Amino acid sequence: MVSAPRGGEHEQNKCYQAAWSEQQDHYLWPLELKSSPKHKHTHDSTDTPTHTHRYIVWLRGLQRTWTLTTRSRRQSHKENRRMEEKGREKAVAAMAACYQRFDPAAYLQYNYTPPRADFARKDSIVPWKLACLHRAFTEDDVSGELLVDIGSGPTLYQVLSGCEVFNKVILTDFLEVNRQELRRWLQDEAGCSLDWTPYLQHVCKLEGRRLSAWTEKAAKLRQVIADILPIDVHCSQPLAPDALPSAGADCLVSCFCLESVSPDLAAFTRALGHIWKLLRPGGHLLLIGALGESYYFGGPGVRIPVVPLNEAQVCASLKESSYTLIRLEVYTLPQDMRVGVDDVTGVFFAKARKD
Repeated sequence: MVSAPRGGEHEQNKCYQAAWSEQQDHYLWPLELKSSPKHKHTHDSTDTPTHTHRYIVWLRGLQRTWTLTTRSRRQSHKENRRMEEKGREKAVAAMAACYQRFDPAAYLQYNYTPPRADFARKDSIVPWKLACLHRAFTEDDVSGELLVDIGSGPTLYQVLSGCEVFNKVILTDFLEVNRQELRRWLQDEAGCSLDWTPYLQHVCKLEGRRLSAWTEKAAKLRQVIADILPIDVHCSQPLAPDALPSAGADCLVSCFCLESVSPDLAAFTRALGHIWKLLRPGGHLLLIGALGESYYFGGPGVRIPVVPLNEAQVCASLKESSYTLIRLEVYTLPQDMRVGVDDVTGVFFAKARKD
């Protein structure tokens, strides 16, 4: 009896049997092999091989061919993966190169002064963002010890409400020039590129406090900021291994970061997955980003490409990265706030949870 091929996979056996059945049609077996008692009981080296022996020889050849083909396919798949990985690395490196001339002061002037930061207007973009963050941070399910801001840039507005909820805040950014800007404010040094007083006052108003309480809020924020760290959201481990407690952060906030540093939608989704690892189970992600934006200026003549997202893509990327979306809010940019420093058409706010 012929033994089963090594490996014994059902699918492989089926292929062998089908191939052998077809192959038999091309052989003209000697009649005496089928009828002669000699060939039923004996086999001499000078005799014509029996039907069974032919099958064994043929099967071994087929197995070798199968093994070589499988090995070749695996090598081809590995090579394709290596090429894809190199392509992704080149695209990310090109994005990083775009940021080498990023100018924090110019960026703040473009985006965080009127009309985009007009606190007298209800339809101004900055007050809308602050209201979204205030609502999210004051909801009972967002709580804990540690809040991490992913890609802070040179801005502080995204943690002004969170500093009242969390006892410890960590700011992060890829660029040292942005981390320097944050340190200047944290150490209350001269030379900050933006006066954050109107922002502090507006959040005090949202919290039902007097405007003069902004100094107390500034002191509280400086008290709870524990560190300002480098981060790379395109790395599987975006922060240094010992940067966070082993359980992870209780909440992440990220504003205009992931879509602005990713070369394409796939990279944006992967970055969401990378920061997911920083969050404890049950923790929340508060995400603000641009809609329909293909570029923005990070300084005079510094045009930086952006992944032009829509609402459906944001929802799909969150789902693919294992977040549970709780709500999505959308802001449409008024025409007079399209001031030529980007081509953004709207902004989204997403509240999601890691289950």
